[in-house]
Amino acid sequence: MNSLSHRLQELVIYFQGKLNDIPPDQFSAKPHVGQWSQKEILGHLCDSASHNYIRFVSIALSEEPVRLMDYDQDRWVELNDYQNSYDQQDIILLWMTRNLQIATLLNQIPAEDYEKTCITRSGQEMTLQWLAMDYIAHTIHHFRQMLGSEHLQEILPE
Repeated sequence: MNSLSHRLQELVIYFQGKLNDIPPDQFSAKPHVGQWSQKEILGHLCDSASHNYIRFVSIALSEEPVRLMDYDQDRWVELNDYQNSYDQQDIILLWMTRNLQIATLLNQIPAEDYEKTCITRSGQEMTLQWLAMDYIAHTIHHFRQMLGSEHLQEILPE
């Protein structure tokens, strides 16, 4: 199994347990006006998974560098109404399903395709390998934001 795929699967299993342990009122609470609740952060991670799945497939299938398109993250979260339209278990399941699909994809991409490139919004040319690693780092960043660093020590390398 591809190490990126394995790492993502490992994180999904670990974080599922942590997410299920959060009391529903805490999961939905907004820390401040204009800030996302934990539920909305997880919704954002669902949106990120959707976008990155398409990016990974596009890069793997392309012979030319793929230009990455940006998206309005706040508007996506607002439009999907994660705060009110999903209960805790549904949003956790959605996040898990999308990430397990990405893990399967990462395992199926041939090793040589990880050297294919994309053009970031800043104009840098980066490999699919870098983009997949950045996706995992982005996920960990938001879980650190939701759970605190002390809850990630057992899953993150020193």
